[in-house]
Amino acid sequence: MKGAWSWPRLLILLLLGVLSPALTWLVLGRAHDASLERLQERGVLRVGYAVEAPYALVGPGAEVTGESPETARRIAARLGLNRIEWVQVPFGELIPSLNERRFDMIAAGLFVTAERADKLRYADPSVRVLPGWLVRKGNPKGLSSYRAAAGRRDVMIAVLQGSVEQQRLGELGLPKTLMLAVPDAQAGRSALAKGAADALALSLPTTRWIANSSPETFEALPDLAAESHAARADWVAFAFHREDLGLQQAWNQAQRGWIGSAEHARLVRRFGFARDDLGGEVRVEELLKR
Repeated sequence: MKGAWSWPRLLILLLLGVLSPALTWLVLGRAHDASLERLQERGVLRVGYAVEAPYALVGPGAEVTGESPETARRIAARLGLNRIEWVQVPFGELIPSLNERRFDMIAAGLFVTAERADKLRYADPSVRVLPGWLVRKGNPKGLSSYRAAAGRRDVMIAVLQGSVEQQRLGELGLPKTLMLAVPDAQAGRSALAKGAADALALSLPTTRWIANSSPETFEALPDLAAESHAARADWVAFAFHREDLGLQQAWNQAQRGWIGSAEHARLVRRFGFARDDLGGEVRVEELLKR
């Protein structure tokens, strides 16, 4: 910082208790971690995403949109980061690419899990979703819950490579030979349409989005076991490099009071999210303790 906002002056004001709580936090955070300052000086925030509607998709004019990108734009602007460079990668490459610093954060409907938390830093969650199925019209295999499907040996389930659904079905006992790993939701949709898979296991908002686009071919179903146990819902959050503590903390500070607000609800309504689906008071530390 230069001039009136030099570090010595800020530190003196901090000691005198003159600074507001928000600015005090920024001074302390940036004093030990320059990740936010580095981005502000560079003037560009690089955001990684994988195409999976309604979380992230590419619109008719080639603009990146969806629940996660649109929310990220609002929060980034609150930090003075108005220029965003979007980097599209397959879902399974999101975390490796973040760790290689191909981009600064992930905005792609990434679920919060303890395993992933060892590899990155989550922001506080933005939306909550239930797991779901995409099946052919009429549900010919009679799929109901993930647990029930894992006990069968007459189904082939498409899953995104590296997804929570892939991990969950494996933990429930579905053999790898009965899981068709695909790079993205579009590939899973194609596998189902061609008969290479009997179902696509994905979050309910995504399966509903796909089914609504082709109602004569597909239908979306909830994982019935999860639907009856709301605590099993998954939370979606933005993610940052493990070393970028300052950026993560600044992002959390910027989104508090906005996530879960009426403005947030209006923004994501067109992507199929209701007010009850939004975060707000939930902290990522609480989720990781469960």
